[in-house]
Amino acid sequence: MRKTKIGIFGGTFNPVHLGHVNIAKAFIEQFMLDILYVIPNNIPPIKESYGVSGQDRLNMLKLAFADIEKAIVNDTEIKRGGMSYTCETVAELKDMHPESELLLLIGDDWVDRFDKWKDWRYITDNVTPIVACRGNIDISEPLERLYRISGKRFLLLENERISASSTEFRGSNNSQLLPKAVYEYIEERGLYRK
Repeated sequence: MRKTKIGIFGGTFNPVHLGHVNIAKAFIEQFMLDILYVIPNNIPPIKESYGVSGQDRLNMLKLAFADIEKAIVNDTEIKRGGMSYTCETVAELKDMHPESELLLLIGDDWVDRFDKWKDWRYITDNVTPIVACRGNIDISEPLERLYRISGKRFLLLENERISASSTEFRGSNNSQLLPKAVYEYIEERGLYRK
């Protein structure tokens, strides 16, 4: 009997956009996940909040992923409070699912800095890292370096590369970048107004 496969997709999601949703669907399908936890940071160690609360980001994720059967929006990092660290979330999910295989999705923009993450070796010892490519960045050298220092191969997600980004939305307020329900929520709440 195969192990249950649990995917972890964390991030700021400020706001969640169509690129996030498409990557999540590809992750579920290609790696035959039984569950995908979508986990917004409480306070990310690097990025800023733009005045949008964790609860609002959580609500937007619930709207964006409402129709994706295996996706579960998880508030563990928001409930935990303080800075959000992936190593702590991995430990928590390992306790919840001790017999499962954990797969962690990271964006290609984090590959060259992954070894700067808190307790990154604990992470690579306990998950299968999967990289989603969003742009046209050549990550072959950073991936090779990570393999040399961790002994772990980072797998690549074959996903459609969509140029949507949270930064682009915050700069343009382009509704085409977001799921319709998320855009309506933003408008109703008056979020991301300059």
